Amino acid sequence: MDINTLTSLIKASKGEIWCDLSLRNARLIDVFSGKVIDTGIGIKDGYIVGYGEYEADEIIDLEGAYVAPSLIDSHIHVESTLSTCRVLSEAACMHGIGAMVADPHEIANVLGADGIRYMLESSEGLPVDFYFMLSSCVPSTQLDTSGAELKSNDLLPLYDSERVLGLAEVMDMPSVAGCDEDMMMKLLTARNRGLVIDGHGSELNALGSNIFRTAGISTDHECVTPEEATDRLSKGMYIHIREGTAAKNFDSLIGLVNKDNLRRFTFCTDDMHIDELYKYGSIDSLVRRAISFGVEPVDAIRMATINPSECYGLKESGAVAPGYRADFVVLDSLSDFSIRSVYKRGSKVYGVDGVNFDFSSSVTPPIRNTMNFKKLEASSFRMDIPGTGTVNLMEIVKNSLLTRHHEIRMDKSLSFVSDIPEDIIKIGIVERHKNTGNVALGLVRGFHLDKGAVATSVSHDSHNIIVIGTNDQDMASACNRLKEIGGGVVIFSDGKVLTELPLEIAGLISGRSLADLIDVIGDLKSMAQSVFSGLDFDPFLTLSFLALPVIPEIKITDKGLYSSSLGRFIGLFNQKP
Repeated sequence: MDINTLTSLIKASKGEIWCDLSLRNARLIDVFSGKVIDTGIGIKDGYIVGYGEYEADEIIDLEGAYVAPSLIDSHIHVESTLSTCRVLSEAACMHGIGAMVADPHEIANVLGADGIRYMLESSEGLPVDFYFMLSSCVPSTQLDTSGAELKSNDLLPLYDSERVLGLAEVMDMPSVAGCDEDMMMKLLTARNRGLVIDGHGSELNALGSNIFRTAGISTDHECVTPEEATDRLSKGMYIHIREGTAAKNFDSLIGLVNKDNLRRFTFCTDDMHIDELYKYGSIDSLVRRAISFGVEPVDAIRMATINPSECYGLKESGAVAPGYRADFVVLDSLSDFSIRSVYKRGSKVYGVDGVNFDFSSSVTPPIRNTMNFKKLEASSFRMDIPGTGTVNLMEIVKNSLLTRHHEIRMDKSLSFVSDIPEDIIKIGIVERHKNTGNVALGLVRGFHLDKGAVATSVSHDSHNIIVIGTNDQDMASACNRLKEIGGGVVIFSDGKVLTELPLEIAGLISGRSLADLIDVIGDLKSMAQSVFSGLDFDPFLTLSFLALPVIPEIKITDKGLYSSSLGRFIGLFNQKP
């Protein structure tokens, strides 16, 4: 802000000059006191300048409608929506979301610092403010092959952006507990700048959370039980209640919220597909659900506005009050958070006539192809089992990022063919960044895939190719098709592509428009119903997280099967002594 703008704001606040917009007969949600105030609101140069009946170039009589701050998603991976920031902002603003705190570590694991710069450049000048945390774990671990590596020195220039708020989710517990020098420098750089450090405490015990909090980590979005959240709260952490496409923790945590602790809770999506956000909402949906659960409406709104604002130091966001940006939603009803219109910097960006924003000035920088692996053959997925012991099997947990580890006995030597009646199919990881030729194989249960293969270049966090299939040829063909289209999601069966979603931007993001992308995702999910039986969860996001070894109990990387409980690779077979 310059001196001329500040002068203009003060003069408008005094009534010395007219405002740009004056809202009359509003019922203001006061997130500081937790009350509703009947008042007018004056807006000048994109800022709230006061309460009262201000004269203005435009006067709107709200006739008793509610005015609440725009909502804030406290933790999201834009890449997981499968859309660009431009397209995501178009969908999000319809649901009253004015800001998102994003961790770009998906694209950073593919492209390094160039990926983070891409996200910063492509998110400028949109109806949603995109703030970024700098990815702390690229690669997330040394257990797989990623496309890039970010050391502490690589992050330093990126802190110069005013939209960088701190260090993103720290998930490498061994590096923190072991005082790895580069990890210590990443933590200290953020701490010494007074910035936020996000955590990723999946199944972290009390000692582990002690260590994380001592390191300066102040948030966690991985709590799945009230006991975990209570532990983090007692140590001064913010709890981001997560409800995404795959991981859904709202129901298990919302009962913990009360008048004494609610100011330490926020809402986040973490990983959510764009079609689900567009159709059903995200943070606005969680506000409604919290209200239906019994949380007071103003308190539910505080959890989605002022709480994340204070958590991340967004000093001009999160409230409708003098000195704050004029980012707000007009509500017809408080009890069901029924949105009439959405304003950004005092200008309406969404109303009954739809989205009202000029996207022509938004930037989508070019990006290189990232599919770097040789053509695969059916033999690449051949799995010979000796039949002299047990085979390690991963079982998915629906609507969760967790898996369960089982051992199954094979009574005879064989070249394994997927056992569809027993719901045991092959899973493979193909390294796609450095052309190492790595192909790791395993077995998985829980998908109920009846035919063909499903392959995707979205596999957290290194984003190699991950594929499941009922036969080796379809698995190979699905992977090869991903190479041809620059990455994405492919369903392949009987020698042909049934449907596909190209994600040509780093193998993670589509450059399609919102309407086109919704249609293609719809086709993908419709086709999924024909190859999976009894489908009652998102198979694509579930599949993509089977490669993340920091999440218990067993995962697969391009280096093999990894048991987080044992802390080591275990191999596919357990031989008899």
